Parts: sequence; C-alpha cells; structure tokens
Amino acid sequence: MKMRILLLVAFGIFYTLPAQKLVKANDPVLDFLNLKFGMFIHYNTGTYHAEQWAYPFHDPKDFKPSALDCNQWASAAKSAGMQYAVFTTKHHDGFCLWDTKVSNYDIASAEKEYKNMDIVKEYVDAFRKADITVGLYFSVWDRHHGIQHGNINEENIAFTKQQLSELLTNYGEIACIVIDGWGSKWGNGPDFKELPYATLADHIHSIQPNCLVINHSCRTDLSLTQLAHYEATHGQHCPFDNTVPSQQGPTIQPAWFWEKHFANLELKSVEDVKKELNFANTHYANYLLNAAPNDKGLMDDNVIERLKEIGKAITLSEPLTELPKVESVHKGVKAKASSYNGKEFAPTNVIDANLFTRWQYKEGDKEPWLELDFGSPQTFNKVICGEFRKGIEAFKIEALVDGKWVLLTEGKQMTFNYNRSFPDVTARKYKLTILKASQLPKVAELTFVKY
Repeated sequence: MKMRILLLVAFGIFYTLPAQKLVKANDPVLDFLNLKFGMFIHYNTGTYHAEQWAYPFHDPKDFKPSALDCNQWASAAKSAGMQYAVFTTKHHDGFCLWDTKVSNYDIASAEKEYKNMDIVKEYVDAFRKADITVGLYFSVWDRHHGIQHGNINEENIAFTKQQLSELLTNYGEIACIVIDGWGSKWGNGPDFKELPYATLADHIHSIQPNCLVINHSCRTDLSLTQLAHYEATHGQHCPFDNTVPSQQGPTIQPAWFWEKHFANLELKSVEDVKKELNFANTHYANYLLNAAPNDKGLMDDNVIERLKEIGKAITLSEPLTELPKVESVHKGVKAKASSYNGKEFAPTNVIDANLFTRWQYKEGDKEPWLELDFGSPQTFNKVICGEFRKGIEAFKIEALVDGKWVLLTEGKQMTFNYNRSFPDVTARKYKLTILKASQLPKVAELTFVKY
C-alpha cells in the first residue's frame, strides 16, 4: 500500500512515496511495456445505438455485425505498427460478445444469422494470426445483471468470476485484462471495499498467472492494479516524471464507440499520434489508441487510411531492459492556491493523476488561482486540464519567466478535457487563474508535459 507523507504549508501540499524495487527482464510488466503501441477496440451494443454507455436492456437482436471482419481490424492494427490489442468483451450494459453460460444477454441471443458467432474468438484468432498480442476488456459494473455498488453479494461475485473464467479458459493466452467499472467513480460500479482487488486479481492469476490485471479506475496505486491506466480525460495524462508502469488510452475518433458521422470526420492527426506515442513510450507507458468498428463490424475507410499513415510515420523506441524504482508522480512538485474548500479539495489533488480528487476554492474567493512550483526550471509545451464539476467560464494559464507571469494560453469554458500546445517555455512556476465561473468548479487535474 502506498504510504503518503503529507506536509501542509500555506495552502500547499507536498507528498512522496517510498521507492519500490527495480523490475528487470522476463517480468510480465516489462514485457508488456515493450509492446509499446496497441489498438483499443470498443465494439458492442453501443455501436448500434449511438450510445457511449448503452442502455442495458436493448434487444440482443439489434446487434447485427453483418460484415464482421476481425482480420480487417488486425490488418489495420498491423499497418499502424501496433503490437497488441484490447477488445471490449463486455461493457457496462452487460451484453457479452461470447456465449456466456451464466446469462442470455449475449451474442447467442442475437438474430439467427449471428447467434452462433463468438466474436471474442474471431478477434483473438485474427490478431494472433497477424502476430499481435491479445488482451481483453471486461466491465465488472454490469447494469443488466445489477452488479453494482450496494449490490455486491456472493452470487454476483460468482457470476463475475465465472465470466472471467470463460474468457481466460477458452481463448488461449491473454496478455492483460483491462477491467472497468470497479473502484471507479464513473457510474455506479462496485468499490474496492465491497469487492476487494485481490478477489478478482487472485482469481485471474489462478487461471493465467502472467495475465496482467489493469484496473481502469484511473489511479496510480499499484496495490489496486498492475499498471496504471491514464484515460486521457479531465486533465489526466501521463505526468512529465512518470515512473509508474502505465498505459495511456486516447481515441482516434471523437468517442469510444462508433457513431454514424464518424465515417466522414477528420481523425486524430498523424502528428498528434506520433507525439503522444513518443511521450508515453519514453515515460514508461504504452499507448493504447482506440479505433472503433462501425455497425457492420468493419473499420471505416478513414480509420484504415489514418492507421496506414501512422504506421509510415512512427518509429517505436528501443526496448526497455529494466524499469526504474516507482515513485510518486509529480514528486517534489508543490501546489498552493489562493484558497481551498477544506482537505477534500486541497490543491495537490490536481497533480496526483487521480481523476476523482479535485481542487475547489472557497466561496467568496474573488480571483482564485492555483500555482505549481516544480522546484527547478522545467520545460513544457502543452497543458492538459479538466473539470469534474463544470463551472469555469474564463481562465488563463501562465508561467513565471524572469520574474514576470507570461501568458501561455487562455480560454472560456474548460469543461472535461481542455488541452493546448504552446511554444517551449522553461520556468519553475506555472499558474492557473480562474477569471469567471458560474458556480464553484472542481478542477480534477492540471498537467504540463513536453512533446
């Protein structure tokens, strides 16, 4: 368990974490990080209803993968230089893309021409054939079957374990399971008190000891996951000094699950992917880029072409031979603010890479600001920040250069995911000032990086 030592100074907090042992070759974590670049594949009932969190009682017959071709997905991943993939076997609505023995809310209840499909098998077979390592995504939070916070019992735990057993027994070696809706404040999934991490992790490892359990709850606590997962939203981003084994998961399209207008959109640029991939890989993180198939079960042409362009532009970094000692992110960085609304909303919350801790200033603060002191000059050219509770209507971000605050970027509504690039600037102190707000906002993260 991480041990944090808190020292409160003037509205600022400094924290650190005892160093952990070096990880060397032949360790599953190191081997996984050397995969470097992967394809996240969100495909499930949400694809057919333009819903990112699908209604949990859709008719299974709505799921119609009329031209499903997992070999096309694998070929697209290969063209991009991706070395692993993670596929959504079950999302929060509970619909399973294999014939699970403990529920009828699955592909086996689809229309006649699709009911004998095992899409998980088609996925793993296609990607293995392309020599791409396979991983799976699985949501513990299951809205169809009522597996949620406040309703965790022996029956629901047995149900969850049975589904995990099916996935880990019937499809060969699985490199990782990305588990969502567990210990997270997204939605209403179970927390770690009612469903302890060891309950499912030990079960997974009893079947496949080398399968990494990657919790999607957006925390860096390695007692609750084997790798941190930075979802890249609400300001969360792999930090400039990251030593935590991690992966970062953005999307090539505007959202996780496909929607009809995506086929004609301009996608994430090759240059952005190249920069993000390089940053992740040089900071002990994999880059897991989501590409969502359409309602026929195919990648759209614009996705296929963009992935080819990415493959021609990138060069993966050299393999790691060992991992460093794991230390707190933003180690030595001090955060202080004009005010904060009690310990729950301390300024250090914006640099802990935890989406569910926030800074909030006090009512009546006329010009609220938050300042980060990095201890020594640091060079950055991008800021990522986001609110958990929307309210900001005007703000600015500055750096202290030669004794003067220099504007880096300014905006109106920050909302959930504000990110801006700016010319390289070297400074010890950086500051967010909120100029106007409709209500007391809650800022989740404020992250500076250099691409």
